Amino acid sequence: MISPASWLVLGTATLLLQPLVAAAADAARPQTPPLAAESAQVLVITGSDPYLPAFVEIDAAMRKAVARQQRHVSWMYEPIDSLRLGDRADRSLADLLVRKYEGTRIDAIVLVTDPALDFYVRHRDQLWPGVPAIYNFVAPKFARSLPPDPKLTGLPAELDFAQTLRIALALQPAAKRVLVVSGSSPWDQSRLAEAQRALAEHPALAVEVVSGQSPRVVAERLAGEPDGTIVLFSTLLADATGRVYTSRDALATLAAASRVPVYGSFDTYVGAGLAAGAVESLRDRGERVGALVMLALDGQQGAKPAEPPASRCVADARQLARFGLARSKLPADCEVRYVEPTFLQRYWWQSLLIALALGAQSGLIAALLLQRRRRRAAELGLAAQRVQLLHASRLAVAGELTASIAHEINQPLGAILSNADAAEMLVQSGRLERDELLQILADIKRDDLRASEVIKRLRALLARHDVGRQRIDVHRVIGDSVAILGAEARRRAVTVETALDARSSFIFGDPIQLQQIVINLMINAFDASTGRPGDERRVLVSTADASDGVQIRVRDFGHGIAREDLPRLFDSFFTTKASGMGLGLSIARSIVEAHGGTITASNCAVGAEFCVTLPTAPDATGAPGRELELP
Repeated sequence: MISPASWLVLGTATLLLQPLVAAAADAARPQTPPLAAESAQVLVITGSDPYLPAFVEIDAAMRKAVARQQRHVSWMYEPIDSLRLGDRADRSLADLLVRKYEGTRIDAIVLVTDPALDFYVRHRDQLWPGVPAIYNFVAPKFARSLPPDPKLTGLPAELDFAQTLRIALALQPAAKRVLVVSGSSPWDQSRLAEAQRALAEHPALAVEVVSGQSPRVVAERLAGEPDGTIVLFSTLLADATGRVYTSRDALATLAAASRVPVYGSFDTYVGAGLAAGAVESLRDRGERVGALVMLALDGQQGAKPAEPPASRCVADARQLARFGLARSKLPADCEVRYVEPTFLQRYWWQSLLIALALGAQSGLIAALLLQRRRRRAAELGLAAQRVQLLHASRLAVAGELTASIAHEINQPLGAILSNADAAEMLVQSGRLERDELLQILADIKRDDLRASEVIKRLRALLARHDVGRQRIDVHRVIGDSVAILGAEARRRAVTVETALDARSSFIFGDPIQLQQIVINLMINAFDASTGRPGDERRVLVSTADASDGVQIRVRDFGHGIAREDLPRLFDSFFTTKASGMGLGLSIARSIVEAHGGTITASNCAVGAEFCVTLPTAPDATGAPGRELELP
């Protein structure tokens, strides 16, 4: 038997352990997620073809709007296809859906177009009683006729033909006639009624309705429409024979053949041939339907229909350009699509690269032209300085020949004076013998010509002249050079010998510059002969034919050239003379190279020899073998 004290202790322990036991039981029990976290199942019933472009775009926007709410939804689709089947399978379809979805939980229903909503209203008690439903793209008149139902709401749709007509009249203010194109299905006729209500506001317009004809027949009709006609395209889902079409494809057929612009009120028509129209955004509609689906899943659905998106002006720039319609006549907020970008807009970065490349190329060309101009100016300046240097070199040679030239001139002048004295004596003696007097005058004339020739040659050598290119005889140049240096040779007791054996002695060049070469080489040979015995004080000037022209050789019989000096002999300012400037041979080389030739120096058994090789003139016509740029 348990005492009262024991009962008290046992009761107290039970009270203390009860919360711990309950907590352990809760932890061991599997957790069931709340309904809101489960995957919702939404059934979409379409009253016509679910793949019509407008419905595809709305459906995609609806599903994206739901997905953004982090709510997992399983979507199921059932098309009634009343367009092709009508009401023949209405009851059978209801029975089929009952069996198909038996045991499947449906959390919300989306009803697309009037036939789907009508089917739901007639069979909802049999199919899905109490399940919230959202209708979409239902005529406002049909939506208003529904009895109040807290489980039913939606988004009605009415095509804005009134604003579309205002846009058409703005683009075609002179239009007096409207041609309305529609199909024969109930949906087409419902949309046609909306268009006719809008046209009633424009009694001045003559209205013609083409309904129930195939797109090909209507296209042939529009191909002959006169200017000034407004074509208002409603919908064309079926013709009078029951053949089914897609309105967008039908519009493309009509617009391609039409002579006048076509207007409409579906967003999916833009790009298929529609010139302009007042359309609502199908994306906005889909997002609003998605919001209604979320409210239904959360149990917050209201019975009042939601506001559909507002219509806005949209135009196709290609169609406006095709029919010559001015974009400036559209409303200020009108969206113009398919604007063909300009070349620069389409290829802006390629154009930028080309512009940069052209700019860089132009800059480079300008820089090269400037550099060429500067180089040409420098070349002209260098040529002028070279001419001055050559002239100065000739003056220096003349300075070296001063004594010889003076002697060469004084000789004929002295002879003239002697002959003049003799003539004076004959006159004073009164003995005027005619033959003697004629001989004296002849001697005076000869000596005068001799002095004149010396001065003439000297002036030709020393005068500043423009560099010219002509056909000249090397042998004649050598002869003139020997004549000029004749007095200097006699003064230095040097014998000058010539052996002019070249058969082709004509070259193209400047005679004065060629003469300057020969004189420089001969004076160097005179200098090399200084101090040599009498028989070695001689200079040989010869010519010979060569494979590449004519050779001029100047040889002395002096002491020769030191081997270490040969490589530097033609360098500027290099000289072996005590008072030389070292420019003679450098100038000679520049003249020879300007004539397209070569100059070399070599030692002989006795003395040294300079050899100048120049290209010969090919014929006697004066045509040079090649262009020469003379210094």
